[in-house]
Amino acid sequence: MKNVNLSMNTNPSSYKQANVDEWNNNEGELTGYKCSECKNKGYIMFLNDDNIETLRDCSCKKIRSSLKNIKQSGLENLLEDYSFEKFTTEELWQKKIKDSAIRFMSDTYGNWYFIGGQVGSGKSHVCTAIVKELLLKGNEALYMKWRDDSVGLKKAITSDNNDYSPAISRYKNVKVLYIDDFLKTEKGKQPSAADIMLAFEILNHRYINKDLITIISTERSVDELIEIDEAIGSRIYQRSKNYCIELAPDKTKNMRMKGLFK
Repeated sequence: MKNVNLSMNTNPSSYKQANVDEWNNNEGELTGYKCSECKNKGYIMFLNDDNIETLRDCSCKKIRSSLKNIKQSGLENLLEDYSFEKFTTEELWQKKIKDSAIRFMSDTYGNWYFIGGQVGSGKSHVCTAIVKELLLKGNEALYMKWRDDSVGLKKAITSDNNDYSPAISRYKNVKVLYIDDFLKTEKGKQPSAADIMLAFEILNHRYINKDLITIISTERSVDELIEIDEAIGSRIYQRSKNYCIELAPDKTKNMRMKGLFK
């Protein structure tokens, strides 16, 4: 909502400003994110050039939109538990993961964050923690679970409703994109040509636009991705080489089975 006139009264400016201040200080009823700027109303009141009380969108609108996207994607339940504070660093390899993620937070321009390899090693945890912090800094974010969301996008390609362009545009242009289980397939199978074309379209756009933040977790290594498609793998490597974590197969690093292997 932009520049909506609320009043045409002729009170002196001091009284109007007092009304504006009072309105801005009142608590709103929006939930899901606590905003100190608009007090959870979604709007800020101010006096425009004509001395008329006017509303503008609060900056938290983008954050609330991102949180809505996260909720719809199924990541919402993980945001509380998957934080940097709760990421275990009992082992040196865990500390390296956490340290790299924290460094990435202040060095996102032109860089991607990539973590691949061993199942259950905390890949989704650390990536979700990054997304959480970026959301709190006011960035719009989108969670893409590859195996689920890629199916819908591939169906949209063949749709007669012109659904594909707006659908894929979200993944290409959102400020922060987290792709989970990238190019995951049934065991022993390679990604389809449609998967590769879809991945290239999204990642190449984000590769060209260095201000877009991309986070990728996968069970595959960079070498495996290059073997699948060199254009995709090499782009991922170039953008993530400063923040690239690869975990070789090692069941002792599967935290879901902690204590089972010695």
